[in-house]
Amino acid sequence: MDIQVPYANGHQLLHIDDDLTVEIASPKKIQANVESISKSIANPTHFENLSSFLSTRRKLLVVVNDYTRPTPTAHVLRELNLSRNDTTTIVACGTHREPTEQEIQKITGSPTAPFGGRVTVHNSRDHENLVELGTTRRGTKLSLNRLLFDCDGIIVVGSVEPHYFAGYTGGRKFLLPALAGFESVVMNHALAVDDHARITQLEGNPVHEDFMDALELFGRTADIFSVQLVLNSEHQVSYASSGHIVDSFRDAVKRATETYVPSVTAKADIVISISKPPMDIDFYQSQKAIENVKLAVKDDGIIILVSSCRDGIGDRGFYNLLVSGDGVMDPHKFGFHKAIKMKRMLERVRVFVVSDLSPNILSAMSLTPFKDVQAAFDMALGIKGKSTRVLIVFDGSLVVPVPAR
Repeated sequence: MDIQVPYANGHQLLHIDDDLTVEIASPKKIQANVESISKSIANPTHFENLSSFLSTRRKLLVVVNDYTRPTPTAHVLRELNLSRNDTTTIVACGTHREPTEQEIQKITGSPTAPFGGRVTVHNSRDHENLVELGTTRRGTKLSLNRLLFDCDGIIVVGSVEPHYFAGYTGGRKFLLPALAGFESVVMNHALAVDDHARITQLEGNPVHEDFMDALELFGRTADIFSVQLVLNSEHQVSYASSGHIVDSFRDAVKRATETYVPSVTAKADIVISISKPPMDIDFYQSQKAIENVKLAVKDDGIIILVSSCRDGIGDRGFYNLLVSGDGVMDPHKFGFHKAIKMKRMLERVRVFVVSDLSPNILSAMSLTPFKDVQAAFDMALGIKGKSTRVLIVFDGSLVVPVPAR
């Protein structure tokens, strides 16, 4: 069996002998349904329609995802068709790096600002542009971008897929972490080490509940019009839900579960998890492709992460924690949650990484570096033996394979 494994903007070839037991997990094949965007905007939950929402709101803030999400934001902006000048579009990048001009143009779909307004980028460390709101029930001191308070209407464009500790992306996340201060994000993400902070779980998930508390502290859900998308395996829109920020999110969650949580026959000895663009931007983002497959790998198994990590490690906070020994136990350091989850994973399985990262960087994190997926697989097979069960997960940053037994 020869498999074209997506890597960066191309592929690597992987050969697997036919006598091995191989299973492939991918997002459910669902046809594109771009028309669902306009239909959902015309028939939102909670609001009569978009026009009625806009009728009493003169100053708008449009919140969009950053470059780490495959959300087809530009298409949604065209469907919204807001013919006004008093509109600010903000790229809600949380603690991620600021996007380049080229990335912003790709997000918005134009070299000029949408709706004749302006485009800005959230900076979580810019204290002068943050407003303190109070403390959530879980102890997160919440500060949010000042622009949220300098408008009378907010339009949120997001996408919903499983998230390895928040349960799902999208919806309520546009506030915390996407438009929150750095310290707020650190405090919220420290909750990720709780056993209930699991992928696809919302009920009892402390991270999700903290997001909801932030939304309650903000207290302006009537001023928010949400457009939440679910994408298919080709990153095309397959479903859209618009209107109330919570209702549209929960509706999209149902469709995202159908799309991204496939059942597999059994746990595998070797799991090849492929992080496709744009989620392969760095190791910080690509770690999701390791966490997403943990239910599908046997104890003492091997996960092979395939990700170019073209921008390197990403924020080095969690890397420094991983390689510094006992410093990993400080929950107030950024990257703490990722470092803890990686350490827990490495206590149970081995992780090989096929990437462009320096071998020394990966080795320092107790990961085994490779440049070629075939070499990584051959070594894993040599360790596990010919009776090995293999699982290949395309879109490992999104797909959550769940074993039937």
